[in-house]
Parts: sequence; C-alpha cells; structure tokens
Amino acid sequence: MTDELALFDLPAVTEPKRIPEPEPIAPVGRLVVAGTDGSCDPNPGKAAGAWFVSPSCYGVAPVDGEGTNNVGELAAIRALLRAVPPERPLEIVYDSEYARRCLTEWIGNWSRSGTLPPSAWRRGRTREPVKNAELIAETHALLAGRTVMWTKAKAHVSVQLGGHLLNHEADRLAGAAVQTMRRGGSPDLGPGWVE
Repeated sequence: MTDELALFDLPAVTEPKRIPEPEPIAPVGRLVVAGTDGSCDPNPGKAAGAWFVSPSCYGVAPVDGEGTNNVGELAAIRALLRAVPPERPLEIVYDSEYARRCLTEWIGNWSRSGTLPPSAWRRGRTREPVKNAELIAETHALLAGRTVMWTKAKAHVSVQLGGHLLNHEADRLAGAAVQTMRRGGSPDLGPGWVE
C-alpha cells in the first residue's frame, strides 16, 4: 500500500446545503429629498438656516446671537434631522462643504472617534478649539442610525444656470429670515414636517 490517494479514495460529491432566503425587510418609507442652506448678513452677523422639501413642507431655523453662513447651514441640517422621522431615508441637497465635512469627515478626528466631549475638540497644528463644536456634535448625533445621502449643489446659482431648486428655495427662506431678524422681527418658521 502507498501513501498516495487513488481516485476511488476521494469522498463522494454531495449537494451543497441550501442557504435559506433572508426575510424581506419592511420598507422604511419613501426617500425624502430636502434642500438646506444658511444665510448671514453681515457675515458674521444675524444668521438663519432653512430646509425645503415642498411649498407645504419646510422649516426655518434662526441662529441665536451672532452666526455665519456655515452656522446657518448647520442649523438648517439640524432642524431638518429633527423634523423628518428617523426611519425615512433622507437626501440632503446642501451647498456648504464645510457643514457636510464637519458632520461626515472631520468629526471623527476632533472627537477622537467619540471619546472626547465637544469642549475638548481641537483642530490643526495650532490645536485651536473647534468652532461650533456643540452644534456639530448635536447635529452629528441626529445622523446616527439614519440613512442619509449628500448631494452638493452649486451655491447661489439660479435654477436656470444649473442650481438645485430645493437648495435655491432653502437659500431664499434663510435670506428672508435674516432680513426679518435684522429689522427686529421674528421670521416665519414655516409649517415644518408634513407628510
């Protein structure tokens, strides 16, 4: 007898086990597409953000104290995330790359992957405190467990020249809110979330 296997020593080929089909996942709802934008006058100065889904579904978020365009957009995104039910998938049409990158890229380094409170966040070689850290942290927490897609819109470009209608409407609402605030008034906050 030799140590080599002969063909007749191989095990018989058996049918592979069938893997059961996964249970269907219940739909979470239709995709919500919303434009966001911030406005400020002067910059920095009176600021507000707005989100817009439709003429009957939008919101305005005034910024307390002094703000910037970017703070306005972060406030708009926070207000949108508070308004839209978390089980609804969401596409955010934004024009502030700063706001998106704060919420999706930079926050991991600043917070040391969530181990540092916003008051301890530092940036760059100078280790300066991160501006707007509390707003960024609060808004980022609202993203947890949600399905969110980000679509970059051209800022301050008319729809006819390639701008996005939803971002354009959010810009219009935020700008009108800032002008009302500059005159000492309270802006119309809009109807909020409506199915």
